[in-house]
Amino acid sequence: MVFQPEDSGEEIVATDLFSAIAEDAAERSNAGLRIISMTTVPLRHAGATLGRAGSGFETKVAGAARYAPAPRKG
Repeated sequence: MVFQPEDSGEEIVATDLFSAIAEDAAERSNAGLRIISMTTVPLRHAGATLGRAGSGFETKVAGAARYAPAPRKG
C-alpha cells in the first residue's frame, strides 16, 4: 500500500502520515494481515536558503507498507 499525502507547501507532520498507515493497518488486521515492512521517501525539500546547508524542510513524502498474512493463533 502506498500513502502519499498532498503537498501543502508546509512542513510535513509525521504523525499525520503514520496515523494514516496505522488506520490502514488496523483495518487490514481484521482481515488477517500485518505489516512486514515499511519505508518513507522524501519527495520535495523546500525552504532552503542559499549558502545554508541543511536548511529547509520536507513538504512532500510518500510512505509504503507491505502486508502479509499474520501467523495464525492457536
